[in-house]
Amino acid sequence: MRLFIAIDLPEWVKKQLQQLQDSNLNVRWNSTETMHLTLRFIGDVEERSTREQLVNELASIQISAFSMTIKDLGYFPPKKHPKVLWAGIKENKKLMELQEKIEQVSQSVGFKPETRPYIPHITLARVKGLSKKEVNSFFNQHKQLRIEDIPVNEFILYESKLHPDGAIHSPLEQFSLEL
Repeated sequence: MRLFIAIDLPEWVKKQLQQLQDSNLNVRWNSTETMHLTLRFIGDVEERSTREQLVNELASIQISAFSMTIKDLGYFPPKKHPKVLWAGIKENKKLMELQEKIEQVSQSVGFKPETRPYIPHITLARVKGLSKKEVNSFFNQHKQLRIEDIPVNEFILYESKLHPDGAIHSPLEQFSLEL
């Protein structure tokens, strides 16, 4: 079972992000159903006891609900040929606190530490052959992107099943934040 932990986005946010989708770009746009903010990719977990322990530990996280702002566009890998286009999240202490707690819980259950720095983002598209110039032109068209006051009241443990048309994400457990 392939798992990850994420924040789902309200439909009104997904609709605004969907408006960025430009059919003239040679990319594979993510569907609104798969748009989310990943907090921690877990990977394959076969042992039921490990999944149950992860769920129990995630349920113990205590943090108050907060709001976040989507701001800016970017791509991965940075400074190389673009492979993924994303929308970024404005610096947010509560979001980083939640992500750090999830990272600590993941390690306590036995998952290897994430070695890359956490860059909060929402994947918009997979690039099929765009030049940096084309990507930067797209970014310039949308440099005013800003979606504010996005409520974060919960985070979710998802299962991800890979298919030729893209991954299918199914929520397994929801964890409410303190109101």
